[in-house]
Amino acid sequence: MNLHHLSIFHAIAEAGSITASAERLHISQPALSRELRTFEERLGVVLFERHAKGMRLTQAGEVLHDYATRLFELEQAAEAAMRNLAEQPGGRLIVGASNTIGTYVLPRVLTAFRQEQPNVAVSLFVGNTEQVMQGVQDMRFMLGFIEGPMRMEGLHTATFKTDEIIPVVAPQHVFARQPVIDCSLLAHQMLLMREPGSGTRELIVDLLRQQGIDSRMTMEFGNTEALKQAAISGGGIAWLPRISIVNELQSGQLQELGLACLRLRRPLKVVTREKAYQEPHVTQFLGFLHTQVVTEPAY
Repeated sequence: MNLHHLSIFHAIAEAGSITASAERLHISQPALSRELRTFEERLGVVLFERHAKGMRLTQAGEVLHDYATRLFELEQAAEAAMRNLAEQPGGRLIVGASNTIGTYVLPRVLTAFRQEQPNVAVSLFVGNTEQVMQGVQDMRFMLGFIEGPMRMEGLHTATFKTDEIIPVVAPQHVFARQPVIDCSLLAHQMLLMREPGSGTRELIVDLLRQQGIDSRMTMEFGNTEALKQAAISGGGIAWLPRISIVNELQSGQLQELGLACLRLRRPLKVVTREKAYQEPHVTQFLGFLHTQVVTEPAY
């Protein structure tokens, strides 16, 4: 059904005459009459009885008028709802993030943003990189934050920060106070690793193999925080994202090892849908994130 013709029909029904509705719609009377005839022909019914005092709805016209009235009332309600959203401050910010960013970066940034923008409701989901990317693609998340490589079409990434994965030990470890360490010595040390399948573990194992190290003395942990606590307890050498151990390095609970051959730098990325519209508060948060990152102390 042609909504233009329906709106003309509804205007005539409300006004009660061609003359009054033509003035309301700023259309000539002959043009309006033609539009109405075309509409009736397409529907195969007569909508009005025409007489000297105006237009009277037929039975078919009364039925259609009821539907048209409800439809245009719904249209007005929709316009009012959109107008209210455009005029009212705030909104909802739904973010997905992979483990390191979701645990050690975003909680602080989101809290600070919420304090500045109390009308914005904030939700954070923490999962693996694939879950985050899928959530952005499915439009469940407005933004995604990942450390790993992206492997999905239709998504765009931009680096907002760079992090290091560094080898650390507890202060009582035999390597703790040695400024430079020969990488070959790691073959006889307990190495604390993430679980098989972890992207970070794969990177570290590749680095070790490049140095000719194939240590079988390993302990495995399912998340970054467990790995950190094992290192603090003196369990061995661990590779951890620097952003996850800032406090522990400052307090002396962990010490960075002089192993230049076994360091990694990786980009931390924000993920968006390509060419997607961004709500104003989402754009505002991205700007706020940049100010928070650039004002952080350098490592």
